[in-house]
Amino acid sequence: MIHVFGDSYCDPCNGHLPYEKRYFNLLGEQSFVFGLAGSSIEWSLDVFLKGHNFREGKVIFIESIPRRFHFEFLKYPGHAGAVMMDDNFCWENDPWLSQPNMKYLHDHKKFINYFHQHYKDYHKATKSRSVLKALSDKYEKVIYFATSHNNNRYGAVNIENSDKFIIPKIKLMDISRAEIKDDYDPSFKDRRSNHFTESNHKKLALYIKRLFNNEPVDDIKFDENVI
Repeated sequence: MIHVFGDSYCDPCNGHLPYEKRYFNLLGEQSFVFGLAGSSIEWSLDVFLKGHNFREGKVIFIESIPRRFHFEFLKYPGHAGAVMMDDNFCWENDPWLSQPNMKYLHDHKKFINYFHQHYKDYHKATKSRSVLKALSDKYEKVIYFATSHNNNRYGAVNIENSDKFIIPKIKLMDISRAEIKDDYDPSFKDRRSNHFTESNHKKLALYIKRLFNNEPVDDIKFDENVI
């Protein structure tokens, strides 16, 4: 039994690839997926902790972008993808934002700008990693994916791996972006399911299965420059 938590990298409704062909359903075990596009680390951690006492088996936790923020007043947790902290972030010119998130930003522009100016939290990724490792003894194994190397830029501290807790070397955003050819259009709208081609869904499933089984993974090569 595998429980999966995260953002669009594991949202079952993200993209059009059939559910049975996605990496989290190719692991050879029953999977329960709690993924929501645009959601924050806090949202995923909250969902994980609410069921912790009743859960067993294995866990895959995908660390969202640390600059996303979740608030109880958000009508939809995915709006955290719009409420982002970055001194250089100009959401009005961001082609990656969905229309619902863009509308949310326009409707709450004054608050968002004030929030960016006065609130900083550079340790949410470290907190999340620490909690998952501290609770990993309850599970067969916890695989914790950092979405991007840039997460360390937001204060994420490296946590050592153990028999029960693994932060893989690969970063999901690196796999995703490597699929795109160098000359891609900046206005490109990502329609891939969970930001991966079907081929890389299969390879990611193999990678994860080997990690769970303590098998080598360095020979697995993900597809690049294919779209």
